[in-house]
Amino acid sequence: MTPSPTAEATAEPLTIPDCETLLPLADAQALFSANTEFFGEFAAVQFGVDGVPEAATALAGASLWRFCGWGVPSSDGAFTLLVAEIAPDDRAALEAALTGAGFGAVTMGTVTGYDAEREGEVSTLADTLLFTGEVMIVCNGTSLDLTGAVTGSALDALRTANPTLGL
Repeated sequence: MTPSPTAEATAEPLTIPDCETLLPLADAQALFSANTEFFGEFAAVQFGVDGVPEAATALAGASLWRFCGWGVPSSDGAFTLLVAEIAPDDRAALEAALTGAGFGAVTMGTVTGYDAEREGEVSTLADTLLFTGEVMIVCNGTSLDLTGAVTGSALDALRTANPTLGL
């Protein structure tokens, strides 16, 4: 009897949950303002990280992405969340650019994070980026407390939606 060939294991494809699963509205309101509303999904071409053009370049090569926004209507108060599957080369170039742009770096288990806060024309601007495997999670907002909490919520939702990927 000849042994039957074994099937090669194939990786499960990444699933990015919808915006309101990545960050439920009640959580957005608790983090930002009781008047916060979900503004919807946006085109990836609207994404960016100030001073780091490599972020848009990484997204341009993304195989899968979701870009969401929340804020207070009729105000300048808003924040965005991007989750994308990016190529390893794009991740490496982006991480080098973040370090060069003055972002602080930290590694927590399998997750690498970068963040920076600066004064904008109207308010404080903050960015937090998390990387795990081929996934990039980015929040642009008004404080590192906000952006850190939002990226953490998205990471938890991704892990729940993709239990076999080791995110």
